[in-house]
Amino acid sequence: MKDIFDLELKTVIPKDSSYIKSYTALLQYFKWKSILSVEDVICGAHMVYGWMPTILKVDFKLKDLDPDGAAVLLMKARDEGQLSDGNITLLAKLINHSLVGASKLLHFVAPETFAIWDSKVYTFVHEQPSYQNRVNNIKNYRDYLNKLKLLNADSRFERFHDSVNVKIGYPVSALRAIELIMFLNAPILA
Repeated sequence: MKDIFDLELKTVIPKDSSYIKSYTALLQYFKWKSILSVEDVICGAHMVYGWMPTILKVDFKLKDLDPDGAAVLLMKARDEGQLSDGNITLLAKLINHSLVGASKLLHFVAPETFAIWDSKVYTFVHEQPSYQNRVNNIKNYRDYLNKLKLLNADSRFERFHDSVNVKIGYPVSALRAIELIMFLNAPILA
């Protein structure tokens, strides 16, 4: 994996892009809600899929988790700052069977704990093509979250984080700062 601290120095963040400008609106949607409901699960899933080139399908007939249960899991993620791999996998099954979609929803609910995960970030971290079975793998997502914790503990992180916040024009969580630099610098692999 390339050094994000060196890459950040050369990274231009497109402040006027829809992707950057819409981030805070999505974050604010969840920030002020004391209780998350079924409607928040559905609206949140649709909002994060607005960032993706895939049409959302919420699996209302999922045997192991319904939208009410998903709302409970999102509250747990926000309030406790953690979810088991099994619970994250259940959210992914409900939301298009996609760990990418679940990670984005979890990130907006708990941005200090859950990082956005997608094919570009996978390619950056692993320096190999991002096949569906690799990206939709909970172990790979958990390993990524652990790598982010190590990067956050690096002595260069504070300067890095401050610089990303200045470049983006608003403060973001540590995990978002790291993920954004990875996303913007992901190689294109065949």
